Amino acid sequence: MSSFVLKRVVLSIIFSLGITFLFIFIMFESLGITEYVWPILFPILAWTLGLISLILIIVGIACRAGGGIPSDQTMVQRKFLQPTYPTYESPTIGSVYVVPVYCPHCSDKLELDRVEWIGATDFTCPSCQRVVQAGVRENL
Repeated sequence: MSSFVLKRVVLSIIFSLGITFLFIFIMFESLGITEYVWPILFPILAWTLGLISLILIIVGIACRAGGGIPSDQTMVQRKFLQPTYPTYESPTIGSVYVVPVYCPHCSDKLELDRVEWIGATDFTCPSCQRVVQAGVRENL
C-alpha cells in the first residue's frame, strides 16, 4: 500500500471519528445531559480512537516492512504468467531437455532433486507418483 493511500485512509478515519464525536457532543448538549454523560463517555471514545490509531500504525509498519501490498495490476500479471521451463543439456548433441516446473497431473512444483528418474526422459512426480515426461527439443 502506498504511503499516499495510507495517509488518505488514516485521514478519512480521523475525520469520520471527529465528526462522530462532534455529533454526539452536540446531541448531548441539546438534550442537556452533557455534564452527566460526557465524563463517562469521553474516556471510552478516546480509548477507542487511540486503539484504532495503534492498529493503523501497526498495519502501516507491517506494510512497509513486508514490501507493501501488490497492486491489482501486479496480481493480474502474476496470475496469467506462463510457467517457464528450465533447460538442461542432454547427452544427445544438439538437443536439450525441457523439464516442466509443475506436475501436469497434480500441479505440484517439481524439484529435480526429489524426482525419481525411470528413463532418459521419464520421471515420477514425488507427490502423485505419476509418470511425467520431459520433452526433448532440437537445438538448431
